[in-house]
Amino acid sequence: MAKNMTLLWQSGSPPCWRVMIALEEKNLRGYNQQMLSIKKMEHKSQKVLEINPRRQLPVFKHGNRILNESYAACFHLENHFKKRGNKLMPDCPAELAMMYQRTFEGITLYQKTRKLIVAKSTTLN
Repeated sequence: MAKNMTLLWQSGSPPCWRVMIALEEKNLRGYNQQMLSIKKMEHKSQKVLEINPRRQLPVFKHGNRILNESYAACFHLENHFKKRGNKLMPDCPAELAMMYQRTFEGITLYQKTRKLIVAKSTTLN
């Protein structure tokens, strides 16, 4: 089942871990995976460009479907494999709405924190 899945990932990346955890929670073992080196710029390679024009990781491929956003990959896995492994999303509409709220709050918080860190680091130099 997982043989038609491929994950390109980098070490130390929470978005990559997110997809790996979702695959594990859905009991989807045996998928193809390749760790790419950011230091060696492997994420900028032609191989990655062909499947992800943004050249960012993770890249998750399931059959002909290519997803390069970790949340999209997780949502896809939950929807495609609802009956397999652990449930990743609640059935209750109110709980599902709260899950989406927390997910997007997390994205916004991460983006704002990253901007702040970058701004602070440039003013210190």
